[in-house]
Amino acid sequence: MKSFWQKSFGLFAFLALTACGGTSSLTSGDNSNGDSTIDTSVHWEGVEETIVQLGDVDFNLLDGVRAYDHTGDLSVTVLDDDYFSPNYVSTYTITYEAELASGDKVTQERMLQVVKGVNVENGAFEFGKALWRFDIPGGAGTFVVENQQAHIEVTDAGTEAWAVQLYQTGLQFKAGVTYELSFEMKSANNRSIAAGFEDVGNNYSMMLPGYQAVIVPSDWSIYSALCTPTADVGNVKAVIYLGQGLEVDATASPSNPLEIDIDNIRVREYTVAEALKAPVFAHAENATVTSRTEFLALEAVTATDYLGNDISSSIEIVGEVPNSVNAQTGMLVSYRVEDSEGNFGYVNRRIAFVLDREHPYNLINADFDNGFQGWIKDVNQTNGDGAASFTANIDGTIDIDITNPSTANWHIQFYQTGVQLTQNAVYRTTLVIKASVARKLDIEISNPSTGFSQIATKQVMLGTDYQTFTLEYKAQDNASAKFSLLLGANGANVVTIDQFENQQIDPSEATTIDTRDYEPYEVINGDFNFGLYNWTGEATNGAEVNYSQDLTNGLVVAEVVTSSPEEIDWHSQISQSGRHFTSGTTYSITLTASASIAVSVALEVTNSNGATTLLKETVNLTTVEAAYSFTFVAADNYDAGKIAILLGTTAPSTVTFNSLIIATVI
Repeated sequence: MKSFWQKSFGLFAFLALTACGGTSSLTSGDNSNGDSTIDTSVHWEGVEETIVQLGDVDFNLLDGVRAYDHTGDLSVTVLDDDYFSPNYVSTYTITYEAELASGDKVTQERMLQVVKGVNVENGAFEFGKALWRFDIPGGAGTFVVENQQAHIEVTDAGTEAWAVQLYQTGLQFKAGVTYELSFEMKSANNRSIAAGFEDVGNNYSMMLPGYQAVIVPSDWSIYSALCTPTADVGNVKAVIYLGQGLEVDATASPSNPLEIDIDNIRVREYTVAEALKAPVFAHAENATVTSRTEFLALEAVTATDYLGNDISSSIEIVGEVPNSVNAQTGMLVSYRVEDSEGNFGYVNRRIAFVLDREHPYNLINADFDNGFQGWIKDVNQTNGDGAASFTANIDGTIDIDITNPSTANWHIQFYQTGVQLTQNAVYRTTLVIKASVARKLDIEISNPSTGFSQIATKQVMLGTDYQTFTLEYKAQDNASAKFSLLLGANGANVVTIDQFENQQIDPSEATTIDTRDYEPYEVINGDFNFGLYNWTGEATNGAEVNYSQDLTNGLVVAEVVTSSPEEIDWHSQISQSGRHFTSGTTYSITLTASASIAVSVALEVTNSNGATTLLKETVNLTTVEAAYSFTFVAADNYDAGKIAILLGTTAPSTVTFNSLIIATVI
């Protein structure tokens, strides 16, 4: 028999053996007189080799197991369970014992395999925190395991449910199969909770169309979320959202931590009715509201079975809609029903919340009089190790105390999404801000629907007194934009924001932007006549580059102070995104530049910020201004093309850019 410790190394093993079945005759054990006999009249059922899905806590070693002889059924017990646990991936040899009327005892062995399948590992926390990740990208809290149960205390729930998370990645889902994420939960604070799945390979996009928030009762209860992906997903994240879902979560603070206990987290395939017999729902369309009152005013959801009979009274509703929210977000209400024949169906309904703004292009709560309403606090701990706390002050300002800046500017962000921009309209963004010490800060306006391609960016130098910075730009496309302050990679300091607003202006009011018309593939301000307008200069991961502009001569200068310590070219770059390339079209790209010494840079054209590389060439610059030309062919239609000059491996020098032009080749 294996010991528990011998088996402990099998936690990460995935075993699959061929199951076998049937009945057999067994050898008896020693009888009371010490004699060993063969009793071929004893037969066993339910002892065939069996595969158990990881986390199947309902599996019982004695269920279906039977031993009998000519006298009838015999009493069966488990003689040796081989430390069996449904929460532990391994192979187990189970030994059963049956007692004959004569007092003789016979034994039978059975092989069990616990395999991962689609389930999470260590869902019952038998191995403490192993394989679970606790993330606080927009909030604060702690995670411990006590008595094989997860105990979480949240002291800042942020403004959205994802601000505090407990998750595990690596699951694999098939298209058209329904999966359930379930767990046991209780909370003395009656806080809310939500859960679901994310597609890691698709920028962690949510596979459920919103947060299915429920109030957690003080006694143990079961949470259940259902999802049916429309395509195979090779890396699924099973996630429990512990940030703000319902109003009660906003009460979390260091003096009032919201506690919750979680146990037996499980993912499994869930049986739903075939299409021809599935229940049919009505009035369950996605909706957009500004309050719970608007949601309740919507027509009630109804359901009929496949024969047309009304089964609305049997609908189970999972998920609540808050009275109000602090961010534009999507809640989820799941409607589930089973007809008299056992045909089960469900629909997940997204309830999108919008916050009032005077115009679609304005930022919500731009003067911060309502604290964090409309704003997202994001400290990325999946890619970085940053740390920052956010405080809404009574004077209508926001303090961001950065204690660990991490290695990239985007690892710490303060932002708002859903700002509507109109193609060819001209806008002015205004930021009033200061810092406890002089530091750089990046203002970024991007388009989430095209891989966060940049619409406009500006790097500014903050001082200890308030300054007003403006960023003018022309929208090249219609976009539901994200307005961000990128706060990472610039040391420990406190940043104080007094205003962050966006306004539409008449083009004649603009003083710093290029309003010329361009073809969709052309580089905007490629002649640098407007300096750094529509260009983004970056330096991360220890690299340092100072970018400046010469508007008189139409030049942009990059002073490479320190190249990438990791010798990775993209750690420093000047770039522009949002270009459109047409399938089968050949394009030429020409860089005109020089340097203070002979150095190399890389010229790169990609789509969706690096997902597809269309061109990458090394350019050897000299002290003499020269033009360097290359061609590339678009293999598909691309609407998020990015052009970048990579400086991460460029030796310390001063590089001068005269122009970067893209044209079609006939």
